[in-house]
Amino acid sequence: MIDLTKVATVFIGRRGEHHFRKIEFDVSSLLGDEYPGTALNAIYKRPDGIAYPVVTSYADGVLTWSPNSADTEIVGVGRLEIRVVQGEVVGKSVRILTIVEEALADGIVEPPEPPAQEWLNQVLSALAALDVDEINSLLNQIYNLLNSNYALLNTTHGLLVSATSQIGDTYNLLGETRNTLYQRTGILLNHWHPVETATAPDMASRRAAITFSNIVDGNNFVLGPVTYTFVTVLGSPADNNAQVLIQENLRNTVKKLAEAIRGAQDDANIAYGTGTDPHPTCTAYWTSQRFSVGDSTIAPGESLFLLEKAENVTTALPMTTTAVASINAFTRAPHVRYVLSGNVSGAGGTNSTRGPLHTILPIGSVVIGGQGGNLSPTRYDCHLITLCRQSDTSEKELDLYISNDEQNFTRICRSTPIGADSSAEAQHVQIEMRQARVPVGYGLYIRMGSNGTSSTAYCDLKFTYHLYPADL
Repeated sequence: MIDLTKVATVFIGRRGEHHFRKIEFDVSSLLGDEYPGTALNAIYKRPDGIAYPVVTSYADGVLTWSPNSADTEIVGVGRLEIRVVQGEVVGKSVRILTIVEEALADGIVEPPEPPAQEWLNQVLSALAALDVDEINSLLNQIYNLLNSNYALLNTTHGLLVSATSQIGDTYNLLGETRNTLYQRTGILLNHWHPVETATAPDMASRRAAITFSNIVDGNNFVLGPVTYTFVTVLGSPADNNAQVLIQENLRNTVKKLAEAIRGAQDDANIAYGTGTDPHPTCTAYWTSQRFSVGDSTIAPGESLFLLEKAENVTTALPMTTTAVASINAFTRAPHVRYVLSGNVSGAGGTNSTRGPLHTILPIGSVVIGGQGGNLSPTRYDCHLITLCRQSDTSEKELDLYISNDEQNFTRICRSTPIGADSSAEAQHVQIEMRQARVPVGYGLYIRMGSNGTSSTAYCDLKFTYHLYPADL
């Protein structure tokens, strides 16, 4: 059985042989699941250069060729190519080298009937005249020539294999180039016509915050209809109850609470009762940086950044805890307020610095389809900043940072100018950003500075961002 995925050399017979051999080819790699066996044909090029289709048969992925006397008429090296032809589709196999070897000629003279002593004497005389050493030498020369031809054929085969490998490498490079061009074109198109755009914050859904200072065994956190209890050993919680295993430190315990609210599957650390997996009305994300809920600034700590899933809800969403914590209730936040606490006294703010980091989008909070979907994080970019209002007219600058652990921060945009006429606070100013894609699972943070001298000066901002499909 000859594998068409590899270059091969095939002995098809001796000169003059007629349907003596059956040569089988595995054509499954050529047909695949798309083409029938009737689409196959084979083209044979004899050693004298004449090419023509040959008669073959096909069954169960195997193409069989039985060379006839016309195929074996010429001694030497020929070529065979198997093709798939269906409509406008033409597919070709690797070329297969064929070999026809010499054979005795037909037309042998019949010896005379015995007793034909004269004929026998002539044969014996001819044999006696032969030089055995000379014949042996000639045979050795022929053998060496055959070996040389065999080596040349092997060299040719090696060159063909190398050429095939190089063609394969070129094909793969072209495929990679095509994929790269496709992806970059998709990125550009998503900039111009994004599949989804969102703004943080928005007033469609409410947001809240809770910052924990200490959690001990038995403390709970009540969020709407669900009670989360902190334990040292997990049990079997009742309906509308969930248990969160206390971790080795406060930070990891708060992170685990955020995962429980989102419905993460972690049997070693979270136990869910009916109606709690995930929380029916809210999502939550951990952050240790300061952030704001409307005009209220949440101090840095081990905090939950809470978002309501549904839009335009007005019913109360209670939130309490028996742990040591501070709570900022759910409210519709029209903006992010950044307080310029880096400002210090001095003429023109000569000693002013950038203020602390401020969370805009927590780690992993940018998801396709909104917070009510399957919470699959995706890539995004900050496309636009809207300045809603500012407390004074000092010159202000904004830096954007990203992080996936809030330990290491990477600045992706530096010293974007922010400013407007503070006498018209309702006049929004839009600032188009240099678009840099943020990887999956990264949060977005800002720092601001100014040449002012008031440590209570502030800017109210909105951030618009593009979401990317998973394959971009």
